[in-house]
Amino acid sequence: MSSVGLLGFVVLPAITMTLVYQPILERLSMALVSAYAKADVTKRISAAIVDALLIATLLILFRSSESLVYLFAGGAYLLLRDGVAGRSVGKFFCSLVVINLETGRPCGHVASVRRNALFLLPGANVAAAFFEARTIVRDPQGQRLGDRLALTQVVEGFGAGDVVSSAQEWWLDFLAQLDGNPRRRRRVPAKQVIES
Repeated sequence: MSSVGLLGFVVLPAITMTLVYQPILERLSMALVSAYAKADVTKRISAAIVDALLIATLLILFRSSESLVYLFAGGAYLLLRDGVAGRSVGKFFCSLVVINLETGRPCGHVASVRRNALFLLPGANVAAAFFEARTIVRDPQGQRLGDRLALTQVVEGFGAGDVVSSAQEWWLDFLAQLDGNPRRRRRVPAKQVIES
């Protein structure tokens, strides 16, 4: 890639994102109010790492095979990752869910595209990743610019840990019934779960 192409395709979008990010974020924050608690930042970072590893794997496969299928799959996952019951693979493993603030239900495909489109723009995606991470930490609701554009928020919800706990509980109940000794269930405080 020539230096002019690099400048136009990567550097200028990164500079533009750097200049417009904060003003857009401030303008959109005026109209957005959420009653939901901020999700744990450590869980969000862990979920982002899992998703980034999946996308990096697809990019490595593209690079080694030069098959556009992998590149397309990586881009599609990046855009639509939160569109299935409001959970990406990373969010599912970290018990997080993206909800639509207008409906209170998990976000769909359109909201997922809106909240993740910044990460598909070459150059701007690098600047956006830095600014979005900073905003997640600083914002009282943990809402980044993508969330404000899509009217969404990441909250704690049902995930892989809950699936494992439920399966384990079922298995122990099943074994107890086979022995003829019904188990006494422990009282566990009710956990607020967002249903899809």
